[in-house]
Amino acid sequence: MPKLILFIYVMCNAFVNYAQQPTVNEIVDLKRGKIKEDSSFVYQLPFELGTKRRVVQAAYSKLSHKGEIALDFNVKKGTTICAARGGVVVAAYGESNRGGVGNEYLSDGNHIIIQHADGSRALYWHLQYKGVLVQQGDTVVTGQKIGKSGNTGYSAFPHLHFEINATTPNGNYTQVPARFYTNKGIVYLRPLKKYKVVKAR
Repeated sequence: MPKLILFIYVMCNAFVNYAQQPTVNEIVDLKRGKIKEDSSFVYQLPFELGTKRRVVQAAYSKLSHKGEIALDFNVKKGTTICAARGGVVVAAYGESNRGGVGNEYLSDGNHIIIQHADGSRALYWHLQYKGVLVQQGDTVVTGQKIGKSGNTGYSAFPHLHFEINATTPNGNYTQVPARFYTNKGIVYLRPLKKYKVVKAR
């Protein structure tokens, strides 16, 4: 994506997120740091240590995350993606070279899904063609290199879509917010903010 178009996208997203009134007040309070008591797992940002990455969409952002608890990181094609938490790879696909904005691309996103010890799963989406470095059944550790970012599937520009799914009592999965170790402390990420990757403690 040309830099001018990306700049316009980011600026528009800034105003959308500033004015938005998400439907789930608790998510807003988590992102703003109003909720202090929290026993949820703390993840490592899914990139190499010491790098800085900008969030372009967070939970309930209105561009394409309306109703979604997920994160989009602005990264160039080929950026190294690392495991945010150790676990077992339950799905890995990297054979697609298709991407764009349209429903016809929904099933074309290269991806990795890692299941954690507590049954939750991390989803890493829009990886580049042949950019998946792990296989189904592999065990990975926090910070391990697992893939390369891309622009496959339903995607307007190169980025990493990341989300955490937790199990429900009936055995299904539902999206849940995730907090991370960052140079700004342990936080829920906010759109248009840049965060430095620090080692999980």
